[in-house]
Amino acid sequence: MKLRKMLAVAFSTAVLLSAVSLQAARSKTQSVYVPYAGTVAGTHLNSGQYRVKCETDGTTAKLTFVLNRKVVATVEGKVVNHSDEYSTNQVLYDTRPDGTPAITEIRFARPNQAITFKQ
Repeated sequence: MKLRKMLAVAFSTAVLLSAVSLQAARSKTQSVYVPYAGTVAGTHLNSGQYRVKCETDGTTAKLTFVLNRKVVATVEGKVVNHSDEYSTNQVLYDTRPDGTPAITEIRFARPNQAITFKQ
């Protein structure tokens, strides 16, 4: 009987730790330098060094941009896995029809993953 209880506790602990580690793998915060002001998913970002929290669920991502300890934007994007390896985090831009810059993609060095945005 004691063996069953010990096995049940060990199994429950293993399941709980697995769930916690899976959640940690889905959410990460990285430093991203935005060299030029631009719009990301309809939200304007000034240039600067941001802490970007990226929460993913399948192919959907939610990014929270923090500048000077303040949340300045929360946007949704699509997860894209590239075969290329990136040595640093990168911000890609495009020019909108009105001539303003739009952030279209953020590439993360680790893991080699990108988040794309609709404008």
